[in-house]
Amino acid sequence: MLNRFYDKFIFTNALKYKHGNFFLINMPFLIIPTELLVSLSAKDDEELGKEIYYLIKDATRKNLLKQFDLDFGLKGGQAVKFIEEFFSASGWGEIKNIDLNIPKKQAIVQVKNSPIAFPLHGKVKHEADHILRGVFAGLFSKIFKTGVECVELRCAALNRDECEFIIKEQKHFDLKKKQVLRQLALKL
Repeated sequence: MLNRFYDKFIFTNALKYKHGNFFLINMPFLIIPTELLVSLSAKDDEELGKEIYYLIKDATRKNLLKQFDLDFGLKGGQAVKFIEEFFSASGWGEIKNIDLNIPKKQAIVQVKNSPIAFPLHGKVKHEADHILRGVFAGLFSKIFKTGVECVELRCAALNRDECEFIIKEQKHFDLKKKQVLRQLALKL
């Protein structure tokens, strides 16, 4: 048994390993040591963090979401629940939506035991989960049917118990806050 989420796919023969690759339904994925991703975030470089964030956001929105739509046909709150289960079961930590407001197009997501933030505990000076920020921004852009951004408000790498992310349209962020400016490229 892997975990409850993936066990369903193993049982239905929807999780496969063929030609040297893993597939969940038709979506290719891989298993990698977290250190490969941690090393990107360990750089603690503002411009690199933004670049990683926007590349991941764009790839999630354009590619990953197409596959989720084709294979799972998810919308709204159902999509959020699937995201929590999929990413938690895939080793990204315990992901929990703590505030979802679809009409306002905003959400707050908590991640406990982030495999990126915890190895960086005390080693960086700024929020470090650029990859998850990009994933959340891309996924919630689809759920909210508009472009949204994601800012990490709290980070376990900065001596917090968990990471906390806020997702909403850029115009609703306080664009004077250093924390926001460090994480987002402003669109004026």
